[in-house]
Amino acid sequence: MIAGFGAAPLAVADTVPTGDRVRAMVLDELGAYLSTDSGALSALHSHALRPAGKLLRPLLVVQSALAVGGSAHPVLPAALGLELLHVGSLVHDDIIDGDTERRGRPAVHQRFGTDRAIVGADALFVQPFALLAACRQRGVPDERIVAATQLLAEAGRQLCQGAMLELDQAGTFPTTPDEYFRMAGLKTSPLLSGACRIGATLAGASPASTAALGRYGHALGLAFQARDDLLPYDTPHEAAGKPADSDLANQRPTLPVLLAHRLADARDRRLLERLLAEGARGSDTRARTDAVLRRTGAFDAAHALIEEQVHECGRALSELAPGPAVTALATLAEGLRDRPVPPTTAPLR
Repeated sequence: MIAGFGAAPLAVADTVPTGDRVRAMVLDELGAYLSTDSGALSALHSHALRPAGKLLRPLLVVQSALAVGGSAHPVLPAALGLELLHVGSLVHDDIIDGDTERRGRPAVHQRFGTDRAIVGADALFVQPFALLAACRQRGVPDERIVAATQLLAEAGRQLCQGAMLELDQAGTFPTTPDEYFRMAGLKTSPLLSGACRIGATLAGASPASTAALGRYGHALGLAFQARDDLLPYDTPHEAAGKPADSDLANQRPTLPVLLAHRLADARDRRLLERLLAEGARGSDTRARTDAVLRRTGAFDAAHALIEEQVHECGRALSELAPGPAVTALATLAEGLRDRPVPPTTAPLR
C-alpha cells in the first residue's frame, strides 16, 4: 500500500532543507517505496533503481515546491514518481540501444532478460500516477493532484515523441542544431520541465511562477542533453556509467558530432559520415570521432550552446522571489557549465 510510506514530515525549523537534505529525503522515500515493493517485480525494480543516479527529476519537484513557498514532505511521493518514470525509460532505452550496462552495473535486460525488463519498465511507467494520488494523504488538495496528473501524462507523451524523433534522425546528418534541440526539447526537457511544474502545482503556485519554473526546466533539459552528449569525450567511462560508444553504434548524430560535421572540411565530413554509417563500437571509432571534434572546434561550439541555455535558466528563475530553493535550482544549472579537459588523442583520420 503506497499511502503512509516515506520520510516523516519536516519539523517547522527545517521547512527549507538544504540540497543535501532534500536528496536524503528522496533516498529515504525511495527506500521506503522499495520496502513495500513485493512479488516478481521487486528484485528487478531494486536493481533498476539502485544505486540511485543523480535524482535530478525528484530534486526538481521538491526544490520547485520549496521555491514557491511550499513544503517538501507533501510532494515527495510525486518526486519519487518522476524518478520511476525516468528509470523506466532508461530500461527501454538500453534495450533499444543494445547497451549492456547502466550506472556501472549490468543493464536490467542483461540481468533479468529482455521480456521481464520490458514488463518491469511498464510497471515503473504506471506507478507514478498512484504516487501522485498518495500526495492526497499528505494534505495536497485534489484539484492540484488532478492538474499535476495532467502535467505528468503530457510529459510522458512528449518524451515518447522525442524518442521517435531521435530514431528518425539516426544515421543521417541533415539535422541542424535547431532540429537537434527540437528533438532534445521533446526527449529530455519534458520530464525536467514537468518535474518543475508538478512541484509548483502541488505547492499551489501562481500560474506565472509555475510557467517560469517550466521554462527553467525546459532550458535545463536542453543544456543537460547537450552536456550528456559530451560525456563520451570528456568523462571517464566509470563516471559516465554507460557505454561511451552507444550513440555512435546506434548511428545517432549527437550535438558535438553534428556541430563537427557542420564545421569540418570535406575530408572530415566524409570521415564522420562513414563512421556514423558504420555504426561501429570500439575505442578506434571513438578516437577518430574525438579527433575530428577537436580539430573542428566542436567542443567549444557545444559549450557555447550549453552556455546559452544556462543563461535562459537564470532568466526564468529571475521571475521568482529569491530564496534558498531558487539558489539551489540556479546552482544545478550552473553546474552544467563545467568543462573538463578532453583527453588528448592522436589526430587520427
